[in-house]
Amino acid sequence: MIPGFRLGSGKRSATLTLLVLLAWGSFFLRAEGRAFGDPQTADPAVMSAERWARDLDVLAAELPRRHLNLFFKTPEAEFRKGVDVLKAALPNLHPDEIMTGLLRLVASISDAHTTVGYRPRQGLPLMLYWFKDGIYVLNTTGEYEDILQGRITALGGRPIEDVAAALASVIPHENQAQLKNQAPNFLVDTAILHGLGLIPSPESVSLTVRTDAGQTATVEMRPVPFTTKPAWLVDTSNESGAPLYLRKRGVFYWHEVLPDANAVYFKYNSCQEIPGAPFAAFVKDLFAAADAGNAERIVIDLRHNGGGNSAIFAPFLDELKNRPAWLRKDGLSVLIGRRTFSSAILNALDLRKTAPVVFVGEPTGGKPNHYGEVKWFRLPESGLAVTYSTKYFQVVEGDPDAIVPDLLIEPSFADYRSKRDPVLEAALGRTP
Repeated sequence: MIPGFRLGSGKRSATLTLLVLLAWGSFFLRAEGRAFGDPQTADPAVMSAERWARDLDVLAAELPRRHLNLFFKTPEAEFRKGVDVLKAALPNLHPDEIMTGLLRLVASISDAHTTVGYRPRQGLPLMLYWFKDGIYVLNTTGEYEDILQGRITALGGRPIEDVAAALASVIPHENQAQLKNQAPNFLVDTAILHGLGLIPSPESVSLTVRTDAGQTATVEMRPVPFTTKPAWLVDTSNESGAPLYLRKRGVFYWHEVLPDANAVYFKYNSCQEIPGAPFAAFVKDLFAAADAGNAERIVIDLRHNGGGNSAIFAPFLDELKNRPAWLRKDGLSVLIGRRTFSSAILNALDLRKTAPVVFVGEPTGGKPNHYGEVKWFRLPESGLAVTYSTKYFQVVEGDPDAIVPDLLIEPSFADYRSKRDPVLEAALGRTP
């Protein structure tokens, strides 16, 4: 979700970039644009060691059997040793430590498509984003108003950089961009923080923040259930005044002609068809609008596209080949970032094959060559869903960690606060 917001007090307004998978009350597993339903049926807090051991046995048997090549990076002996160590320790572990151990096992595979569909039951009332200059509080509740728009510097007395490094062990990822995308989700999850030994109890977190007023404040925050809707200080449904990339956040694809830039902006949020509005028909409308507006170039924004079905993009590529004016140098810009993942990466590379595109933004959250084509199974006792890859996509030479933009533009908190989009500005040839 990428909501815009306005502060309820009316004293200040800003645009919220909530680029996290965490949604209050609906933390569902998603892979390549598909939801896998409620990922857990049992309460991990009351599961016995014997039941957890059965889940581990199923994981150890099924994941290597189902995954195309599970041990492409992590040696099998290392993985199986991890299973055995966790099983032996089960009777002496807190439920949070067990869940964290399970997440760490699967994350050790280093395949961002191979995951555990874990859903936290409670978390800190915070919405966070990791900007170029740090992790900032973009929303909270009235009790913690003083830290709104502040930069987190420590958690549990530990520097936030050390906390983020510890969280990396439980986040399936292939590069640093994916960690920046996912770490804010886990920073609000008190069970994982407790399971990693970063806090002494899941019922309270000490957070140190450099406030908007320039002061250092330490607050004791208590988690709230994800089944509740906190009384947020900021209205996340209000998009008024938001930059283009934060508008129509729930729409898979949309476009707008930018007359002042002689360009058309195409926001592609998900590689999925809109029911009743097929992508092929959308493409015709897009090019018709571009012609009517005498657009000389196009900007394709993939920054929030986490994937889906890469084949859906074919009608756009086919139509683009009939537009020689846009196939010239500087006629096509593609905006990418930490949430550009899976099929969206394949589409970005298809565009590069079609025209001399300029990539603008941040490195992608997934690798160009990657495992994917996701399927899943459930662990019998916890009901946790486990996704796994069934295909390897070899699309570029070598093995780069990400698509690295031609123009590297990393938004800062000041950009967010002033409602600027320096990535789009750079793509349009304006000074970022």
